Amino acid sequence: MSPKLPAKGTVTVDVHTRPKSPADGHTPLPDTLPRVDFGPSIDTPSHHSTAPGRTSGDVDLDAITPTPPVTISEIPDVPAPVPVAAQRPLAYYRITSVAQLPVPDAQGFRTFKGRQYVDVAEGGTVHIGADPVTGRYRAKLLNELQPSGPVLVRDPDTGLWHPRSDLESIIFPLSETRLEAFRSRLDFADAEPESDGLIRHDGKLYVVIHSHTYQVLHDLEASSPQVPVMRIVRAEDPVALDDNNVYVATRPGRSEPVVFVDQDGWVGITMTGAGGMRAAGINTFQVQFANQIAQLYTEAAILETARLKRLQLTSSWEETVGTEGERTALVLLEVQIRRELTLLENLVTKYLDERDWLILVKANGVYRNELHELREFTVAGYNRLIVASDARKSLEIQLIDDPRAAYQAVAEHLMNKRNILEKCRQVAHEIRTNSRSSDLELAEMGYDGKETHEVTAGWVEARSRLLTDDPTNSDAEAVQLAHSFLETASAFREIERIPEVARIAALTGLLDQSAAIRSSYENLDLPPDSPQATSRREITESVQIFETALENQMMRYHRELESTSALPAQDQPIDFTFIPTQVRTGPAPMPKRVFRAKHHGVYKINVGQPRRTATGEELIDVINPNNSAQVLRTYERREGEWRRVKPAQSRALPELMAQSTQRLEQSDSHLNSARQDEREKRNATNIVEFLGGKADALDDLARQLEHVPNPAEGNIAALVQRLRQDSQRLRAEGEDIRIRLYKDKAYLSADRLAYLIGQKQIGAVKTHSRLARGKGKDKHFLDIYSLNDQHTAEPLWHAHFHYEKKDSPALNFMVKGGHLKTLEQSGSGSSSQRRDEQAGREHMAIWRHTIDGKTAQRIFDLAL
Repeated sequence: MSPKLPAKGTVTVDVHTRPKSPADGHTPLPDTLPRVDFGPSIDTPSHHSTAPGRTSGDVDLDAITPTPPVTISEIPDVPAPVPVAAQRPLAYYRITSVAQLPVPDAQGFRTFKGRQYVDVAEGGTVHIGADPVTGRYRAKLLNELQPSGPVLVRDPDTGLWHPRSDLESIIFPLSETRLEAFRSRLDFADAEPESDGLIRHDGKLYVVIHSHTYQVLHDLEASSPQVPVMRIVRAEDPVALDDNNVYVATRPGRSEPVVFVDQDGWVGITMTGAGGMRAAGINTFQVQFANQIAQLYTEAAILETARLKRLQLTSSWEETVGTEGERTALVLLEVQIRRELTLLENLVTKYLDERDWLILVKANGVYRNELHELREFTVAGYNRLIVASDARKSLEIQLIDDPRAAYQAVAEHLMNKRNILEKCRQVAHEIRTNSRSSDLELAEMGYDGKETHEVTAGWVEARSRLLTDDPTNSDAEAVQLAHSFLETASAFREIERIPEVARIAALTGLLDQSAAIRSSYENLDLPPDSPQATSRREITESVQIFETALENQMMRYHRELESTSALPAQDQPIDFTFIPTQVRTGPAPMPKRVFRAKHHGVYKINVGQPRRTATGEELIDVINPNNSAQVLRTYERREGEWRRVKPAQSRALPELMAQSTQRLEQSDSHLNSARQDEREKRNATNIVEFLGGKADALDDLARQLEHVPNPAEGNIAALVQRLRQDSQRLRAEGEDIRIRLYKDKAYLSADRLAYLIGQKQIGAVKTHSRLARGKGKDKHFLDIYSLNDQHTAEPLWHAHFHYEKKDSPALNFMVKGGHLKTLEQSGSGSSSQRRDEQAGREHMAIWRHTIDGKTAQRIFDLAL
């Protein structure tokens, strides 16, 4: 998205990252309503009749996508029904006088003043109306807006109307959307079912509906001799594992009740009352909670009305795309989505607050399933809201001429978007906690828990531009930091796509990158107590939240390891091509690549899009996740490693010599600045990168001087030699500073230890061998190694290794049994950490000082 700007620069922002057409691999969001199972389902039409202009196949998924246009079925312009609980008998609706009514027509209707009346078989006449959702005729009171009485059908022989049978009134057709989560990987579409409609295979029962296969169980409690009820289940849920194919409601897992009808095949059935089936009379709980049930019906009907209105407004928006009326259409749609979300949120709250009575009238898992579906629809609603607001904001920002105002608008929008994603995350957490829904299932609803970090990174970029005098200057230090944060957040989003063996190493790199970025922001030269300083604080807080997410992911990976000796080494190569997850629709996604690249002496983890040039050279583009048209960096293979592509430069010899002299004069100043940063214990990676950047600049000048025409015109050789020497001096000092900072006795890091060992900076001495610790089942044996400075022999830390047996091999230490200790901790015993925690002192995450098997072996070798 490019707002109109003054000629001096161009702002390129893209807040519209959500909408993806099916061709782009996006799965439409679920759009059916949850059931209110006191009567026929309100989310699907009857299997006998449908509302005008609709068919049973119209109930489907829908996605809010600007292109290509989404085809949406015609929606009847009528409000949704308001059913009444504990349905009244037909006699309640009989009218007392028919003197003014005309005689019945050929269809049995008596029409008077626009109202329809019918004669019923049990005697008398009733007012009727069509249910706007199902299209069925129902008895209706004269003062009702929506019919609440029994469903009526006409007997063609007598011409009289009568209530439908109990079974007919509680069955309904099943849409593919409703059953999508239950689909089996097996395919019995061409198999011939037995007389009961079932397919038997490998001891399990299956049914085929809409050419898809589903596993089913017998619901014995809900069944009767006349109507056997089955439950569609998911094969991976515990409820599906019964050896006798019997449904047990207390076992975890979602289900869908179905019955087999000769003329229609498998259909859904509404479940209420004891055992799940509708009782012969009015259910006791329905009577007891009649008012609450009626209110719930009302709220469900209001929600259905909001849904239909939202679909109408979605269609209206699509008709205006690219026209002057698009923004107005988007505003109306966004308002309606928010209204629908409020209704959904309130209904979820109602289900939680009023669980005690709801679980009585919604037995056999119905309550749990409906609450689960409500949460799913809420997640889908949040995603629709993001799509609509992104599209609207995209149009609005294009009209802003002032770059600063444009980036301010982007920042505000992305903050609002982040807040929506946080709400979405909370609901997704409840879905995961209370069901067996996987991340893939949530992704198919449009949810990605790591998306919030990319949105945060986009917000950080917008705020970083506002820290500068010229927001359009992408070379400003704050903007470059923001781009680094965007790269880091993008790489984290793809962490699960790379091989498991590389994830901890990649995540370690991302943590180091994030800490370095935060430190650089903290040290930006900004006026104290200024708006810029406040913005900087908010930015660093956001980066810190991202670091916490990285650490939580790291802790999860460590928990999943069977032993610390199985920890993968940190120095393994990271260069993997992977295919992003393929969703149900759309073409196969383009491959991506996660790789480690070297820049200014520092290695960083990135994810990018590989490509080849016309000459066959392989490049990787790192794309801005918030602007798909913007390439943040491009990397090439150079000197055996991935490195940033350098822009070609062509300067005259005098200019090169002048710049070289100027750079050389600054070398001592750069060294002094780095040493001052060391004294202040600033981030070691940033110091190395700072000096590495200055060294790279000297090397670039040296290379250009070596390739200028007529080098004999000046004293080129001597100047090139000085440039090379100063470059090496800067790099060497950066490395020395890193090593000195890494030897901080108070900071425990197994990664730093591994690095120092690799640089031959550490010696090891075994000071204690198989000390007995603990009693009984807690008894174990401890080896202690003193890790010393290789040059001064000064002890830096201790390494502890715990063993179950006194004679266990050195590498067979216990799970989480190899770790670093400060000298103070080692002397005070294992209770020191607990005392620190009780005293409120900060304690480092345990994974940071957990020693992997490769590092342990190096320690053992050093101690020989």
